Amino acid sequence: MRSHFRIIMKWCCLIVFIFCTIGVSKGGRKCLASNGKCGEKNVSCNETFGPEWTYNGKCCSGRPCCKFLKAPCVPETCPHGFKLLSNQTSSANCYSTSIGLRSTTWHEAFAICAQTDGAYMWRPNNEQEAKAVFIEFNIPNIIFVWTGANDIDKDGNYTFAGDNSPFSFKHLPFGQVDSFDTHSNCAVRLYTVGAASYYWDPVLCSFTARYYICEYKLVN
Repeated sequence: MRSHFRIIMKWCCLIVFIFCTIGVSKGGRKCLASNGKCGEKNVSCNETFGPEWTYNGKCCSGRPCCKFLKAPCVPETCPHGFKLLSNQTSSANCYSTSIGLRSTTWHEAFAICAQTDGAYMWRPNNEQEAKAVFIEFNIPNIIFVWTGANDIDKDGNYTFAGDNSPFSFKHLPFGQVDSFDTHSNCAVRLYTVGAASYYWDPVLCSFTARYYICEYKLVN
């Protein structure tokens, strides 16, 4: 009789173990082993496992299901030499510039931006951002500024340095093309005439520009 009782108890324990491991739905919340660890009954998760553990539902016998939710390490301030725009409604990213002291080729500007980990050559997304950048760095009219748009592999397909997202002269984010010869060139400069006329200028990478813009994305 006792042997039968032990067998029954073992089977009950096994069932409970499987039940807890594969998970059950209780109170509308799942209790899966992959969702965390079972903590101690009536003890908070952070007291059991540490300050970065939080309550994530119930395990068997009313114990808390604890999950590790450490916040990702993200930059909160601009790197050295970069700054936020005064008008952050245009963009919340950080920017730096050459300040127009000397002209650089596209490859020289690219190398300078790459010296800051996580930075890339400017990707102007819209006219509002472009205007805010030109104002922030006091870039004069009809002065060329290097952007990250390029076709350095000369396959006829332009992309932005940094994320390799496409850039198309047929579907510009804003403004208009300054030159119709877009296939034999290498990189794209941007300049403005007046307050609201922007021109994208495809040229050889050996050409120079007085300004380049480096961009650094802050993760919110």
